[in-house]
Amino acid sequence: MKSFRTSLLAVLALLAPAQLLAVPAWSRADGSACSSCHATPTWQLTNVGLDFLKNGHRNEPFKYNASAQKWDNYFSLLWKYRFYNDRPDSARTGNANAQRPSTNFEQHSFAIYTGGALNERFSYFTELYLSENTGSTSGGNIAQGDASRKKLAEAFLQYNHPLAIGKENAFVAVRVGEIVPEIVHVFGVGARSAEQRSLVVNDPLAGNANTWRPFSRQQGVDAKLNVGHYELAAGLVNGSDSSTTNSIDADSHKDWYVFGLANLDEEESAVGVYHYNGKFSNYTTKQDFGTALLFRNAFNRTGLMGRYIRKNWRVVGTYWFGEETVNVARLKAKNRGFYALLDYNFTEKFGAYARYDRMDPNTALGRNDVAQSLVGLNGLLYATLRSAARWQIEYSIRDSYNGGAILASGSNKFKDNKLYSQITWGF
Repeated sequence: MKSFRTSLLAVLALLAPAQLLAVPAWSRADGSACSSCHATPTWQLTNVGLDFLKNGHRNEPFKYNASAQKWDNYFSLLWKYRFYNDRPDSARTGNANAQRPSTNFEQHSFAIYTGGALNERFSYFTELYLSENTGSTSGGNIAQGDASRKKLAEAFLQYNHPLAIGKENAFVAVRVGEIVPEIVHVFGVGARSAEQRSLVVNDPLAGNANTWRPFSRQQGVDAKLNVGHYELAAGLVNGSDSSTTNSIDADSHKDWYVFGLANLDEEESAVGVYHYNGKFSNYTTKQDFGTALLFRNAFNRTGLMGRYIRKNWRVVGTYWFGEETVNVARLKAKNRGFYALLDYNFTEKFGAYARYDRMDPNTALGRNDVAQSLVGLNGLLYATLRSAARWQIEYSIRDSYNGGAILASGSNKFKDNKLYSQITWGF
């Protein structure tokens, strides 16, 4: 029976596929294939795609064609459907682990992606989820009655200002709205091989009231200088609690970040550095400034990033380190983490990838770190200028310690397995 179930899951995974899909509206607007911007099918951005993002969702920073301003060149629908099989470590006990469903089908999301040039200087981008599954079952933890939510993920207006610097295509790009730092977007948040984002980019530090992590969509403004192969940026944001969709900040302090990126060759292999400096107010009731202030967490995080890109493959990695203020005595806790990714496109319709992640929320303690090994396959079911569909199969092993957190060492080590597949369709 067990072997039959394993075989059935394998067949379902082959049929059920993938992750972030290229936005077909931009293919329609430019008359180009998805593979011009994405290294299909593993889906990371090519040099053309990286420039398209940098320029404000257009091919050139000041390119504008009024005759191409048609709704279907600016508007796409994306749909995601998932199947997964969870296998928690057999040592885990309690109903929450022993009785949880091991397999599930999930209509994950239905979203609108819209963006592009408005005129020679202005452009915009918006990612709006009409429905996103919360991951809740029929139990009392459902946040909304249909176990889904509507969410404005990212939305900004961008202004490009030309600069006369030699013969370089130089300009300053200013964005205002709900934003993710561009360097974080291209190093693990946006178009990527694996559906599951890396631990160090996506997950908050275990046991920390401050749930900020590098992948935090926040409201504010940033400005970026683009000169040839170099990019320098600075941003000022609310510093909102990343666990609350579209929240604004609960104190007057504004967080800031800076980054620099140097592209090293025509494929846009690159090295970069990112630094975030923030302050999180710990109230008696989280994010409720009507309750007593316990202490302020002055925290920071720095990321060193690199990628080596060739036509069919790439190696990408980031290393992060930072510090948190964790209690009223102003005790400091240092954190460390990294991920390393390799992906390879055998053809334009079939690719493979592997990634290893590790995150330590407090380097002064042992047995509190989390690690994850992940491998996957992905491919295109079909692709036209009007529509496309992508499949993905992913298998991950996650190692963690029971009770391990920013202020506590854990006990026994758990090894959890997950088989995951997704279909993404876009129009």
